Amino acid sequence: MSLYIGNLHPECTEATLYQKFVSLGKILNIHICRDVDTGQSLGYGYVNFERKPDAEKALSLMNYDLVKGRAIRLMWTKRSDSSNVSANLFVKNLDMNIDEKTLYDIFANYGSILSLKVATDDSGDSRGFGFVQFETEASANEAIDNLNGKLLRGRKMYVSKFIPREKKNGEFRNIYIKNFQSTMKDEDLKELCKKFGTILSSKVMPDENGESRGFGFVCFEDADSAKKAVQDLNGLYLGGRKIYAGRAKKKSERRAEILENLRRKIQLGPP
Repeated sequence: MSLYIGNLHPECTEATLYQKFVSLGKILNIHICRDVDTGQSLGYGYVNFERKPDAEKALSLMNYDLVKGRAIRLMWTKRSDSSNVSANLFVKNLDMNIDEKTLYDIFANYGSILSLKVATDDSGDSRGFGFVQFETEASANEAIDNLNGKLLRGRKMYVSKFIPREKKNGEFRNIYIKNFQSTMKDEDLKELCKKFGTILSSKVMPDENGESRGFGFVCFEDADSAKKAVQDLNGLYLGGRKIYAGRAKKKSERRAEILENLRRKIQLGPP
């Protein structure tokens, strides 16, 4: 069974790693990946044990151990569930002194960890967030339930499912609703939308006199509820008026749309 070894010191050799792991079981081979032209270490490699229990022991006992002054990072080379995004977590608001070993010890209480990484800047200092990939979604969910919002070295840690950028761009939890009656209140808007899912907030936007401006925003707990609300509410007649519902856009998006519309008008000229 093969383990990936990361964060290797440039001067670490196969012989160094052999001495580190040989006491755990029979090693079939060790390989450090190197630059083809210079022969210099790329900072990672692989150790292949004959027996899986020995590899598991190495992962348990040697992960984040120091080798030539660097904490090595171990994970399974073949990760059958690595594509399971639902088992991947995003952790933020970490104390800057929290290292990967500390984070690993905390999250390992909830299941088998395939990989873990604390993001760092160019100087190697923590950026205050990281990622944890569990073997199963159940372990990830348990970690969220037990760790999200907990204090770690005086800072409230936030733990949530990791959403890939390409998926995040297509998801939303905040919706914009307009063209409803001026008598609509915050509670009315919440009542209108609560059947679609858990609502975190609802707000009818008032004018300077406190009267409704005919539009508002609703924030749902999850993206599926927001999507369902938009599908069902957009074009619905409410109190004799056809309402519009859609994704709530950021100011930067709205500004870009206004500029783009202006650009087109300038290009086309008067009718």
